[in-house]
Amino acid sequence: MQKKSPPRPAPRRPGNPDPAVPRMLGEALALLRAGQAARAGEICDAVLAIDPKQPDALHMGAAIALQQGRPERASERLEKLTKLQPQNGSALCDLGLAYHLAGRFAEAEAVLTRCLQLRRDFPEAWNNLGNALAGTGRDSEAADAYQRALALRPAFPEAHNNLALAQLRLGLPALSLEGAQRALALRPAMLEALQTLAAALDALGRPEEAIAVSQELIRRSPRPGAAYYALGSIQLHYGRLDAAAENFRKAIALEPGHGEWHRMLAQIVKHDARDVEIETMARLYQSGGTRQAERMHLSFGLGKALDDIGAYEEAFDYFLEGNRLKRARLSYASTDSDRLFADIKQAFTPDRLARNAAAGSPDKTPVFVLGMPRSGTSLVEQVIASHPAVRGGGEFTLLNRLVGSLGQGEGRFRFDDLLDRVGDSQLTELGQSYVAQLRALSSDARFITDKTPGNFLLIGMIKLLLPNATVIHCRRDAVDTSLSIFKTYFAAEGLRYAYDLAEIGHYHALYRDLMAHWHQALPGFVHDVSYEALVGDFDTEARALLAHCGLDWRDEVKEFFNTRRSVQTASSAQVRRPIYNSSIGLAARYGDRVAPLLRALNK
Repeated sequence: MQKKSPPRPAPRRPGNPDPAVPRMLGEALALLRAGQAARAGEICDAVLAIDPKQPDALHMGAAIALQQGRPERASERLEKLTKLQPQNGSALCDLGLAYHLAGRFAEAEAVLTRCLQLRRDFPEAWNNLGNALAGTGRDSEAADAYQRALALRPAFPEAHNNLALAQLRLGLPALSLEGAQRALALRPAMLEALQTLAAALDALGRPEEAIAVSQELIRRSPRPGAAYYALGSIQLHYGRLDAAAENFRKAIALEPGHGEWHRMLAQIVKHDARDVEIETMARLYQSGGTRQAERMHLSFGLGKALDDIGAYEEAFDYFLEGNRLKRARLSYASTDSDRLFADIKQAFTPDRLARNAAAGSPDKTPVFVLGMPRSGTSLVEQVIASHPAVRGGGEFTLLNRLVGSLGQGEGRFRFDDLLDRVGDSQLTELGQSYVAQLRALSSDARFITDKTPGNFLLIGMIKLLLPNATVIHCRRDAVDTSLSIFKTYFAAEGLRYAYDLAEIGHYHALYRDLMAHWHQALPGFVHDVSYEALVGDFDTEARALLAHCGLDWRDEVKEFFNTRRSVQTASSAQVRRPIYNSSIGLAARYGDRVAPLLRALNK
């Protein structure tokens, strides 16, 4: 005979509390403090069955759900609580955290802003706001929020670590290293800070130290899957592809549900058949329990792997789905790009540029390598950085941040207005600041590269801040560039146009028009390098490239793929291979599927 469950108590009317509730909440709190979160959560559920609006049970139950990795459940309870108690800053702070963990970054930002309007002296809320801002790629704003948290509570290890991560993404690895060390000094057992320390050492070009820290993390972590993945990522950055693949596989074996780990393994493995790794990704993709975020990563991984084996139609279906899922997470309007490009062209005229011709730092250290993403910028930087006189700096947001500082706190500004109010002394000071921060990467290299593709938007500012800098523009066939973008998952959130064929084509057309403007407004300042020419006649093109940079020829440049430096871009695996031309003529693989792109490019 089936045992019947005891009847659930009827909910009490407001104002008529059950006398058992305080005792139950006290028991739940004691269990939570004793590490028995699951049992404490059951008691909170029982309290809410008696009184669905019991505030302490809602808040404690939400906190338990966050501990258990259930942010949506936590959000539901905290939404109820904040409706009941709209002035409850602690509940608003926790709701912001729950939204962030659920990937609902805009809602997290809104609720945390509301929280901070009630309580400006709330370090946890500033820290959580920083996390929400970082989730949408606004690392400079995130860093400001973390610094506000630390001003209120200097001994706040999570905020130190989060600030260090933001600084790492902002291209400030030396500061990131210091921040990770501060977090560890406050909490030596903080594994997240140990991982940040390894990443900062990696970015500073200290691979053996980074690997040693990662190996320590593996030994200390109760769930070493993420540590194996972090170690593999460092090895990938330095071209140790076999070792990286081995550690990605170890990570996946321990925690097979991480779509991102499968995607990264697929990026560095050249598949030649429908192997077990492809089938594993496909099963995980098709599983009803796989979250959308993981399915997005799996889509890009499956697309790449199936492309390897020539299953182009199937691969394209996965690329479409991965891009659809990524695009759904982003807010982007092509009209915003139209306005930005028009503003730049209107602002940076030959007459305007000549007005400040005496401004800027005369330093010749920076070599800017720029262009559209996937246009060969990583390859060109790797070639230049193979010369002993050059330090490869990788990608920064440094120039963008310095230019943004001229906006006087404006979230968005027009360059046309900006140039009317900025003077030569400000431009010179900013140029000097750029060089000083760039020099943190090397004090003795003759040249240091800044390979941030999007700096093509700022060529006019480069001329004003650093008139003697070298600017290398990487050109590649428009269709090949655009398709390569479409087939790539970008970790940075800034490339919001990159997940729809028509939007990519539209943006590429704006880019081509702007580059024509720069060549007209600044004749001779920008040196073009053709990707197709470089892979077709490497010696001739590489010699011309080095000569333009003022560098003599060195035979080691021919072995650029063996240069041991950290490459932390989507091309980190490709630049470790000798020159190849298999990325030319991509459209032929996909037939009519690329029609929206061709229409946007007027092809």
